Amino acid sequence: MKKRMAVWMHGGIGTGHFSQGYPALEKLLIGLSSSFEIVVYSQFATNRDYQSPEFSIRSAPVNVKLSLVRWFYLILYFLKDHRKNKFDLLLAFWGYPAGFFATVLSRIVHIPSAVYLLGGDATGIKSINFGILHRPITRRIALWAYRHATLLLGISEFQKKQITIHGINRIRIIPWGVDKNAYKFITKKPGLALHIIHVAHLTPVKDQVTLLKAFALIVQQRPAELRIYGVDVMNGQIQRIAQELKIKEHVQFLEMVSYEQMPVLYRWADVMLHTSITEGQSMALTEAAATGVLMGGTNVGLLYDLGDKCGVTVEVGDFQGLAKKVLSILDDEKSWEEKIQNARAWTDAHDLQWTISELESSLHSIVFDFHENRNK
Repeated sequence: MKKRMAVWMHGGIGTGHFSQGYPALEKLLIGLSSSFEIVVYSQFATNRDYQSPEFSIRSAPVNVKLSLVRWFYLILYFLKDHRKNKFDLLLAFWGYPAGFFATVLSRIVHIPSAVYLLGGDATGIKSINFGILHRPITRRIALWAYRHATLLLGISEFQKKQITIHGINRIRIIPWGVDKNAYKFITKKPGLALHIIHVAHLTPVKDQVTLLKAFALIVQQRPAELRIYGVDVMNGQIQRIAQELKIKEHVQFLEMVSYEQMPVLYRWADVMLHTSITEGQSMALTEAAATGVLMGGTNVGLLYDLGDKCGVTVEVGDFQGLAKKVLSILDDEKSWEEKIQNARAWTDAHDLQWTISELESSLHSIVFDFHENRNK
């Protein structure tokens, strides 16, 4: 018989463009549904056209707007569901606020809990108001949950380094892999014009200013094209910078596409440049590496974990160093091939099925240990 698992999150399933939410999260839950009976408790309601046959989703009525009230609805739903048919564990994606609620509820109903940190829940950058750990109240709440959850999970060693600064030393890292059936490796070499891709919403934390400054130096030395895919939440600021740098004719700002179309985008690209100030992991880089695209960018997230053996890395904001390294490796075919093959080996070894298997094992383990300890 499958174990019953309550999954808590603020959103990411059946929401947003194409009702695809956070596609990697949905794929992970679909994989886990083979060994768990899953009920998702989501603060954000799914789009009306979304349906999942693999798990059920609970959220507050759409006319309820206050986020705290919506969480209160979820608590009531969970307690009612648990009373009817007891859950075996709680799993929260994002440490705050979902991780906090899941940890508290697990102590109330006496079942184990797991909290999976994904990004801003492991950091805090006051200058751009990103993350939760730069705000004293949310930091205290989140760190309490991280210390008291039965299992704390993360997706990169970079994330582990960030959270260790706050005294959290027990965290298991399980990075997220991609579906190798969808993201197939292709051997290719750059043509006359270098094709560079960037996949991320236009936001301060992704630091597309550094990206454009690096590209401006690259295009001075070699014909190149840059395609940027993502939703603009900066009111045209990044586009204006491209114009100021006189590279507008070399840069395309494109809307989001459906997740199923992403492999086609990567087939066009030679290099993915990702210049974030901080990252949990970066699924875009992981997908690009799996398809034979050279990774390049700042030393955060996946690039921090894999290093220069698998890509081109620089410190945050170093656009000059990034441009120099990209131009240099174009003249070093051996190094180019080694980095791409090393990255391929990592993505092959850490694909979606590996992630599902590792997570399944960890979750079953805490359930088993919890009952063993209760029976002593």
